[in-house]
Amino acid sequence: MTTRERILETAIELFNDQGTKAVTTNHIAAAMGISPGNLYYHFRNKESIIRAIFEQMHEVGTREYLAINAERGPGTAESMFETFVMIQRFNWRYRFFKRELTALVMSDPQLGELFLASHRTNLAMVDAALERSIHQGFLKPMEEEVRRLLAEQVWLVTLFWLNYLEVGGEQVTDASLIRGTDHLQLILEPYLSDAARMAVQENNKRGPTRH
Repeated sequence: MTTRERILETAIELFNDQGTKAVTTNHIAAAMGISPGNLYYHFRNKESIIRAIFEQMHEVGTREYLAINAERGPGTAESMFETFVMIQRFNWRYRFFKRELTALVMSDPQLGELFLASHRTNLAMVDAALERSIHQGFLKPMEEEVRRLLAEQVWLVTLFWLNYLEVGGEQVTDASLIRGTDHLQLILEPYLSDAARMAVQENNKRGPTRH
């Protein structure tokens, strides 16, 4: 692992434990056992570290999403529900960003631009997945406007499920993360084809996302 990668990993750990306001670049350098000057060689300030972490988040999330689609098939029930659980576990790894999302993107215009681009990309991925599901007969045909609204509903639950658990004082566990898939199924249920309902029932029996 390079020094730059170690800085990011250490920052993620400290931010998760203490929040970004309580952690300075000196704290990060001290935790790593390097000089502040060494850290500044790689990052100008704490804001640049947070931006680099977010870029890592986007790259990792996209790579894992594509891997699930390659294994489970794009637009299938298995890929949809497994993606949901993957994102929740992903969000837990970067939980400081989830907790401070609004404050972080509002206080740093550059980070705000990065987040907006990532948000639009992810929402487009959800919409594309729904469109594939319609073509494959997993979902019933629907108007484009309805599909886009459905994509927003799915993305809202996916994006903020972890926040809901924490704000509600609920312990974040595999069971509570996976429970979000039940909400996802309720959102999609009115749009499922008969064949899809059978596939979802089989998926629930096998529990592929419950490992």
